Amino acid sequence: KRPVSFSTKEWYTTQGPDRYRRALYTFRYRSVPYPMLQTFDAPNGDSSCVRRPRSNTPLQALTLMNEPLFVETAQELARRVLRDGGATDRDRIRYAFKRCVSRTPTDAEATEILSLLKKEQGRFAEPGRKPAEFSGSSEQSAEAAAWTAVSRVLLNLDETITKE
Repeated sequence: KRPVSFSTKEWYTTQGPDRYRRALYTFRYRSVPYPMLQTFDAPNGDSSCVRRPRSNTPLQALTLMNEPLFVETAQELARRVLRDGGATDRDRIRYAFKRCVSRTPTDAEATEILSLLKKEQGRFAEPGRKPAEFSGSSEQSAEAAAWTAVSRVLLNLDETITKE
């Protein structure tokens, strides 16, 4: 038996092209906000909201790291970086960083990201690793998996998720 405080409403993931529509179009129950949006202080959909409170909780970080939507977003960013980002890792870092935070990285930031990339490439090249599972692609590429890991870091930067 569920406690009274737990909702009995079920949330279904839409399939097809509607899956990635804006949250504005997310199905809502009148009195039960969508759980992921509630974590980020989404206003009640019943009335207008003049100002949203600003909060920063560990639940938000956990959601950004584990919610399937955000994992898929990182996988897609990695695919775009490998496809459109340029020939060298430094070019790709600049491309990915600019897509996430709308500015080019400083030399120190680029060096730090490059270090992470090399570490992840080595980790996914080890025997027994399953880079295709992590990267969400059909190819067994340590490169794609490493860029997925870097993309997850970039998408979770405070500068990426906080709008000032």
